[in-house]
Amino acid sequence: MKWLPTYAKLHPSAVFFVLLLLTCTLHHSFTVDSRPSADVEIPKLQQCSAGADTRLRCGIKEHHADHMNSSDVQWYFKPCGGGFQHMTCSNRAILDTLEWHPLECDNKPCRVTLAIHNVSETDAGLYRCTIHPYRTDNHTQLDIQLVRTFELVVTKWPLDESIPAPELLDNLPANTTAIIDTQIVLQCRVHSKVPPTIKWFRRINKPLGEHNFNQNKSIRYLENSYELLPSAGEKLLSYDIYLSKLILYNASERDIGIYVCVGINYVGVSMADAYVNLVHPNGTPVQETGGGYVGLMVLFLIPIALAIVPLLGWVMLNVLRARHQSEAKSLVQLSGVTHVCEPNLQRNYGRKCMDTHEHLYEKVDML
Repeated sequence: MKWLPTYAKLHPSAVFFVLLLLTCTLHHSFTVDSRPSADVEIPKLQQCSAGADTRLRCGIKEHHADHMNSSDVQWYFKPCGGGFQHMTCSNRAILDTLEWHPLECDNKPCRVTLAIHNVSETDAGLYRCTIHPYRTDNHTQLDIQLVRTFELVVTKWPLDESIPAPELLDNLPANTTAIIDTQIVLQCRVHSKVPPTIKWFRRINKPLGEHNFNQNKSIRYLENSYELLPSAGEKLLSYDIYLSKLILYNASERDIGIYVCVGINYVGVSMADAYVNLVHPNGTPVQETGGGYVGLMVLFLIPIALAIVPLLGWVMLNVLRARHQSEAKSLVQLSGVTHVCEPNLQRNYGRKCMDTHEHLYEKVDML
């Protein structure tokens, strides 16, 4: 350490400057380290309608919940974002000055899943959970403390005209061209002041008629027919922004066509469509066919065709049996009516008797 005296001789104020610099650096380090890590963490957003029930699940994976219940679990709460009486949860400068309020968990040990019943605006805010030690299973536990933060947004359902209809964002869904037998993901982002319902439809080029076996999942709109498709539902991305995805696995020529994303809330409806096209690995386009629907119709008609054969046989058998019974009945009637005619009456074509008596004249001698 010979450099310090030499440096002090060359610069008399160097020692004071170095000590001041070290003091400021250490003070700054202590200030940053003393800041709770949960305050700088981006909270997981969870939205719930007023009056409903919701659950906040702490932990990395959902199926760890049963194992982690044996650990020390604590829940804390900061009110925010619950209306005019609360500040917005995005105002972190003020929120950082407030303390976390521990939750009593109904005077029982807190569990990994926090259940909130009959949610109201007073329940809106930030929730923080801590788990120590962290258990991965029944046999393994890690000597670490897991901290997670949630932001609970409580929405009301004011039936007024101030709530607009949903709006589709980012020109989604977008036209897509993919290689055949691969996975296709269509996305749809919807802006809505209240939680919307997002549905996916596919336009049917060749509908199966007015009354088909899939009519419960099909609608007709503007001279076109659309089939309702299963999707993953809606996911809250940020404030009033919702995401929905439609995944087509192992896309085939039947999947070529127009797909429609529909966002719905109690005020109105918004929709947008996209075209899905397929190509072969060499780049040549895949031709769209209606074989899928024709095949479905053929499969639907096969049982009917099989049922027609015995039905026709049964009808023919009944017709022949009825004709045979009719002829037998006619013969019985003929044998019953022949004795009505007198011996001198002749049967004429089986319909009426004719008198065949000859007119006899007796010769009388006149005296």
